[in-house]
Amino acid sequence: MMKEWQVRPSDVLLATPPKSGTTWMGEILRLVRRFHPELPKAEGSEEPKMFPYLEMDLPLLPNALISKENIPLPRFIKTHLPYEFTKEKNLMDTLTSTYYHYCKEMLSFPGDFHQFFELVRQDRLIGGNIFKMARDWWQARHFPNILVVKYEEMKKDTADVVRRVGEFLQIPLDNETVDGIVQMCSMDEMRESMANRMKDKNGKNMMDVNKFVRKGIIGDWKNIFNHDEVEFVDECVRKYYNPVGLDFNV
Repeated sequence: MMKEWQVRPSDVLLATPPKSGTTWMGEILRLVRRFHPELPKAEGSEEPKMFPYLEMDLPLLPNALISKENIPLPRFIKTHLPYEFTKEKNLMDTLTSTYYHYCKEMLSFPGDFHQFFELVRQDRLIGGNIFKMARDWWQARHFPNILVVKYEEMKKDTADVVRRVGEFLQIPLDNETVDGIVQMCSMDEMRESMANRMKDKNGKNMMDVNKFVRKGIIGDWKNIFNHDEVEFVDECVRKYYNPVGLDFNV
């Protein structure tokens, strides 16, 4: 997949495990992108409604490899394959969101959460082993072209994350701009904005935004995990995260 993608120096790739806040960070990036110094300033200049996936072809969101010639420059792309830009989230919350979004809504998984969890034990999730993915990105965090952002950091101080993203991308943002982006990336405003962008010429909604933006809260896993599943995740944390100093406390 990556061999087919001809990387440009200006490319930005958002790499996350499924349902770890991809849509939220994607919206922050979409808004920050508006202030890119090389972006045309003319009114009506092309702006992507949502960033395409590198490896998936979805309704209203063509695969980036297929539509690469039509992606506005600079190209912002997202993937659930580990590569260049990543955002971390507490693994129990990630697994909870993955079950509701991909399994129940997009892939019509017939089982309950505990049957889904067996796929986790067997490394059969989309994107592979999310424990290894988070560990590997964390270990690469010192490279100058990689920014690691935790979901918990976004919840605690969204403005600080917006500033970090702007600095990482070398896009200058003043305080007023940062505050505006934070406001537009609140859950309610983000749902409304995405719904408006995803209407056809007759004003009909072409996508259920709630399938992409669920609750946006921390700790929802406590309502669904049983004791054995918590123990399994805790063991994976001890195995993959503790040796490299990765935690989700902020």
